[in-house]
Amino acid sequence: MAMTRERNGSFEIKVSLGYDMQGKQIKKYMTWKPSPGMTTKQTEKELARQVFLFEDRCRSGLITDGNIRFADFAEQWMDTHENNLAPSTFVRYRVLLGRINAAFGHVKLGKLQSRHLQEFYKNLAENGINKRSGKKLSDTTIVHHHRLIRVILGEAYKQGCVLRNVATLVTLPKMKQKDIVFLDEHNALKLCSILSSAPIKWKTALLLLLYTGMRRGELVGLEWSDIDFDENVIRIRRTAQYLVLPKYEYTSGKGERHKGRIIEKEPKTKSGSRCLTVDDTVIGLLREYRKWWLEQKLSNGDRWVKTEKLFIREDGGVMFPDSITDFAVKLAKRHGLPAFTPHSLRHTNISLMIAAGVDLVTAAGRAGHAQVSTTANIYAHLIQSANARAAEKIGDILNYRRIEKQA
Repeated sequence: MAMTRERNGSFEIKVSLGYDMQGKQIKKYMTWKPSPGMTTKQTEKELARQVFLFEDRCRSGLITDGNIRFADFAEQWMDTHENNLAPSTFVRYRVLLGRINAAFGHVKLGKLQSRHLQEFYKNLAENGINKRSGKKLSDTTIVHHHRLIRVILGEAYKQGCVLRNVATLVTLPKMKQKDIVFLDEHNALKLCSILSSAPIKWKTALLLLLYTGMRRGELVGLEWSDIDFDENVIRIRRTAQYLVLPKYEYTSGKGERHKGRIIEKEPKTKSGSRCLTVDDTVIGLLREYRKWWLEQKLSNGDRWVKTEKLFIREDGGVMFPDSITDFAVKLAKRHGLPAFTPHSLRHTNISLMIAAGVDLVTAAGRAGHAQVSTTANIYAHLIQSANARAAEKIGDILNYRRIEKQA
């Protein structure tokens, strides 16, 4: 039997479905709000229709447990999908859910409304939310929160816990396209000059990023078997990331407690696994680095951690990815270069390829982009400049006015 009551201009509909095994009455709820401008008669008619539809869905088993709290359902969703998510994505979702659950995790799915989400997004855009900067969260980060909520509520809808996904009803800020940060040709050459006198490990790491455009995680994941010295090829087969989660905590053999660990995985797309042809300069650099690497292994003796990774700590342990970023930031500051990160060097590599006239298909393939459109969207302004230069070259070649004068 269904019952209704009016609350603040909305109607709460309750359906009783008997009793469970513990003798507790099973109740399902939903809230319906009349559209603005509806007359009393129209409201009564539509309410009766909503009551009928809701009761029918409940008795058909299409509505399961709308009384579960959002936080509890989200936890179930995370547990179910953990093995399908990249480790870094799982960690990111944990961070996002921290804010989400603090805002409305206590609200039951059946009671959750779009206004809860709209107020939450408004709060994220207020100063002080970003603990590191003391400012608001970026529009992009707000949209990332929304996407996770939408996916979770989409699953709740599929399971019949809610009548609709209220995340589809909110208005979001538009994501602004961020300008990519890269070194121009002059500063890229200056960096190469500076690195010529840098310690060989850091010189090799940064020059590989600059010459190949690979990602930082791909660089840290490299093993010597990935380097083909005869064919001048580097194979990208895995990526490595340092992740902090309780499940990744461990105590090393030296008794040191670590809050996270380096996790390896295959590239997330087929195009991410790729072969990068390099020139003799890079191969020569890698031969020089290999010699230093073997000397480190020999001098460490029993202290050496057994590994085939290229980039290592002093004892052979895998290098922490953030250490590369820290070195790059300090190097730029010390030598007056524009601030750059390992990802900036990736952008620099791709930008230089486009400026040199390398076709987009080749550039996208070397970058590991699944779609050429991804490369085109990120580097649209550079492509426009290349197009303009192409037009000038064609004009120089097919200069009909010069031909007219010669005729």
